[in-house]
Parts: sequence; structure tokens; C-alpha cells
Amino acid sequence: MEFSFYLPTKIEFGCKAIWKTGDLAKEAGAQKILLIADKGIVSTQIYSDVKTSLEQAELQVFEFNQIVANPRIKDCEAGAEFAMDKQIDFLVAVGGGSSMDTGKAIAGMLGHHTTDFSVIQYPKEYTNDSYPLICIPTTAGTGSEVSICGVVTDEETKTKVFCFDPKCHARIAICDPEVLMGLPNKIAAATALDALTHAIEGFVAKCTNPITESYGIRAIKLISENIRDYVFNRNIQNCEAIMLGSLFAGISFGYSDTCAVHSLSETIGGEYDTPHGVANAIFLANVTEYSIAGAVDKYAEIARAMGIFKQGTKRELCKELVRELKQLVKDLDIPKFSEIPKVNKDDFERLAQKCAVHLSAADNPKAIGYEEFLNILTKTYEE
Repeated sequence: MEFSFYLPTKIEFGCKAIWKTGDLAKEAGAQKILLIADKGIVSTQIYSDVKTSLEQAELQVFEFNQIVANPRIKDCEAGAEFAMDKQIDFLVAVGGGSSMDTGKAIAGMLGHHTTDFSVIQYPKEYTNDSYPLICIPTTAGTGSEVSICGVVTDEETKTKVFCFDPKCHARIAICDPEVLMGLPNKIAAATALDALTHAIEGFVAKCTNPITESYGIRAIKLISENIRDYVFNRNIQNCEAIMLGSLFAGISFGYSDTCAVHSLSETIGGEYDTPHGVANAIFLANVTEYSIAGAVDKYAEIARAMGIFKQGTKRELCKELVRELKQLVKDLDIPKFSEIPKVNKDDFERLAQKCAVHLSAADNPKAIGYEEFLNILTKTYEE
């Protein structure tokens, strides 16, 4: 067995950790900060506290909020242009995956002295370090604070594209469970299921290793034990568990890969602008059911980590896992695929072709191609 593993991100975890932002940035040499957040986050106390922390550290703060769900290349490029004009030397991204991925894209472009995203777009490798970035997640889902990938949307092709490189990482991740207390239930549900998907796929991906497997299975246990109470009966204890689970899931998939669920969810997200966590949740059970034959032992281990101890064979245990995933998505009130705005069955053949060439399809534990993706799209729509 051979593998390499390196986690370049410093993690600050704990209640009120966001108040460390200013001191951590100043210790890292920051002078001029680009504070990145979407318009919804800007209106919150969380954002105000982060900004106050930066100002108390006597740092100059410039704000950028040109961000939408499923962030767009043109907005990332606008952020890089703004940052260059203000001579920014450090970035802080506050919010969900959209804000953090925007921060990664801007930091990567600044490191390469460009406002052209194509310079750092995968499969191109980084030739320079990104500008230093602090990521502060305000949901527990994406794991972007500890991954080496940023995901943005090419509006012209309606396709998700990536900045993906060992140098595409946050310098510091600040994970404060208290920020989750005020989340609307629907956002809490979708983002927690996003984290669960990351944990499962990071654990079963063909390219996983013992370290990413360990983070993945621990994340699955933390999330599954707490997710229902977290959504409907939230307290600081289950917020800590879900935040930690999301963090572990981010390390797991961030240093292995995602699989066919993400091939579908990122394709659907690019096409219909569907929230990423919702799209993952929609396809998780059916992709799991398809993929079990490629990793029976691992899916049985996932079932046990989720508290499923049915007597019988490992395959029977895996069937119970599929049932539990479907029930969990139903319990958390995730919409059906057919209820997603703009979804059209006439698109499925084209979407299946996109899924088949998606980067993560190759790491699915059971080989999957156009026909299988088309079948899953159709089956999921008709359920």
C-alpha cells in the first residue's frame, strides 16, 4: 500500500471561534482584507462579528458580495479585478460553499496575477501559490474550508468547472458551531445531507486511502446520529457534531474524490441552478443502490456506522442502507427530482452524456456510464 497525504489548512474549531479572525489574519501578515460573502450573509450578525474582529485587529477591510448560489465565473473574475484594484493581500470568505468557492477562485487568480479564471481552471495546474485565505463556513455541508477544490459555474455552457490543485486551499478554516443555530430548517437539512454525501463518497471512492476512509466513516457516524435532531430540535451539542462531521467529510472527499452522486448533482446544478445539497440528497439513495455491487463491504460498514444492524448478509444490510437513505431524505423534507424548477425529461439524454464525462464518474466504486446515468435520472424522476 502506498499513498500520500498532506493537510495544508490550519483548523480553528469551537464556539466563538469567529472572533479569532482578525488576530489570525494579522498574525499571518494581512494588511488589506477582501471580505467575501453573499448578500444574505452580509445582513447577519455573523458577518458583522467577523468584520468587527478584523477591524479591531486594525486591518483595512474591503467588501465583496457579488455572489450567487452556484457561483459564476464572471463574478469570480469581477472579485479578482476589484481585489487587484484595492491591492488586497489577504482574503476572508464567510458563508456556504458559494462564498468559499468564490474566495478560492479569487485567491487563485490573484496568486497568478490575473483576472481570467481560465488561467487556473482545471486541468491546468497552479504555477503560483494562491493568496492567503481564511474560510469561515456558516453552514455545515460543503467542507470547502478544508478541500483543495473550488467549484464555479460556466454560464455559457451551463457546466460546473473547477479550480483544483494542492495550492487551491484555505490557509485557515474557522469552524464555529454557534453560527449554525440560526439556520432555517430547509438549509440545515440540505447542507447536512450534502455533508453526508461527501462522507459516503469520500469513503467509497476508488481513489480513497486509509486516512480519508477514517475521516469519512467517522463523519458518517457523527452526521447520521445527529442529523434529524439538528434539523428539527437544534442545540449546540448537535451543531458541534454536524459541524465536525462536515469538516471530517470535507477532508475525506477533498483528499480522495466524490463519485457518481456528484456527477449528477453538479450536472443538474449547472443546468437548472439547483442547490447543491438538494441535488446530492435527491440522487444519493439511487446511486448507492446502483453502486453497492462495487463495494459491498464498504457499504455494509456505512450501514453499521448509521446504526443499521439488521441480521443477514452484507447485501441485505446494504438494502437496509438504501431504505434508510430514502427515509432520511423524506423525513428532512427534501423535494423530489420532479419538483425541481425547470427540470425537463427531454434533457435527460444530454444530461446523462455530461454525467458520463464528469470528473468524479471514474472514481465511482462500480463502473458507470451514459446508460446507467440515464436510467438513474429517469428512475429518480419517476419516484
